[in-house]
Amino acid sequence: MFQKLSKANLYVNDETPPVIHAMNVSSALHNKKKQLAIITACSLAVDTNGEVVNFNFENVNLPTSEVGNITLPYNEEGLRLEPAINGVSAAIYGSTSPRYTGFKAMVPAAFATGEDVVYHLFSPNGRLFAVHSVKLHPPIAGAARNVTFTRFLNGGGMSQTHTTGTALAGNAVTFNANFARMGSLEWRHVRVNGVYQSFQISSIVVEFDGVLSTPTQIVAAEAAGTVSVPIRLAHPRTTDTPLTWSISGITATQGTDYSLPGGNSTASIIIPAGQTTADVHIPITNDTTNESVETFRVSFTSNSVAAAFAGGATAGQCDVKIASDDGVTTFPNWMTAHELTSGAAAVNADPNNDGISNLESWLFRLNPAGPNPPAWLSRRATFAGGSTDPKLTLFIPNPLPADVLISFSESSTLGSWTEQTRRTGFGIGSLWTGSGASRVIESGNLTGRTVTLRASEPNGLRPRLFLRNSYEYIPASTLE
Repeated sequence: MFQKLSKANLYVNDETPPVIHAMNVSSALHNKKKQLAIITACSLAVDTNGEVVNFNFENVNLPTSEVGNITLPYNEEGLRLEPAINGVSAAIYGSTSPRYTGFKAMVPAAFATGEDVVYHLFSPNGRLFAVHSVKLHPPIAGAARNVTFTRFLNGGGMSQTHTTGTALAGNAVTFNANFARMGSLEWRHVRVNGVYQSFQISSIVVEFDGVLSTPTQIVAAEAAGTVSVPIRLAHPRTTDTPLTWSISGITATQGTDYSLPGGNSTASIIIPAGQTTADVHIPITNDTTNESVETFRVSFTSNSVAAAFAGGATAGQCDVKIASDDGVTTFPNWMTAHELTSGAAAVNADPNNDGISNLESWLFRLNPAGPNPPAWLSRRATFAGGSTDPKLTLFIPNPLPADVLISFSESSTLGSWTEQTRRTGFGIGSLWTGSGASRVIESGNLTGRTVTLRASEPNGLRPRLFLRNSYEYIPASTLE
């Protein structure tokens, strides 16, 4: 039974240079940037997973009156702001308020029965965080207030008191290293001699702890010569994140199957501030020995209390499986070499989600289960020849497969296609057949064979034209 794999289209126009409409070559561009989230009291920020979070009440769009109200608890960006006693509310005062001019800020509300009101900032899912700064303001110019903040972590507490100052512009207060990480932050609206010591807060800047991860498994093609194992932060941090990596063999042997980077089995690595990923590059040996999949392990540990693995894990581990292509001559064996079975080994499956099916991975000796070096992707069908001699060209590495049918078709409308030529694998006696067989050009060397199909009207005036290549799997039983 034949199973169709995929197609690639090429558009050719007689008035303009040929333009590729769709090719079997796929690529991915990842734009990694630092994500800064602004929390306001009234609207969601764009990035709901930002690591740096700013409760900035200056961004609040107030109603037509000068005062807008927030009923606590208030949840935003993975943090919750709530009073210790339910029902307490806070107000946002506008910049034209007679009581507080020039800024918008949260004013803690007095509690009717007269006790202190405690406000609580924490992460409901338990993520630890550091408070970078809090912007404090007096209730009116000249009325300085002292505000006590309490930090809690693992049941332990620590207090600091900061002043609002006397100027309405307020103070951006910061916390020392001993007050850096916490599970929750509290501050009190205190009643002294029967009078609440009012103050205003216009912003609170928080940075969550970094959450680290690494893939649990990577399948590396032996022929790649190296494998890169990433360590990732869920979001960029404002400071460097130092880590330690170590490598140990499981079934793979150091020095025979892989080499230690710099000759070291353990070393340090840093995810720089503002970035999310660092990689350990490990050489692997491309030998000619027929062997099964062999595995070694890369482990990461964090050197910073502000970056940890999810679930309380003390380390992250990635098992690297080395897939050997030596002696592999059929599609099923290619799947076995990469430890792919069942649905993951199907002809049209794409286990590594790179847009390239298993069958095409076999034809071009690409890694179906792990990352591919960028240069390898150029083996797939690409446009060549310019406007004077348009053609599709591809490179098939050795050993040339006997169980993959390759066909080329043409169309002038995209509504119907006419097959130009096909070849049922590269077994003995297999040849290109069909009306376009004479337009196939092959050239080979020790590493593989380049196959090119020229358009049916390559020179001079010609109608609009599309070319398409496709692949089909032919089980060995069909060939016998």
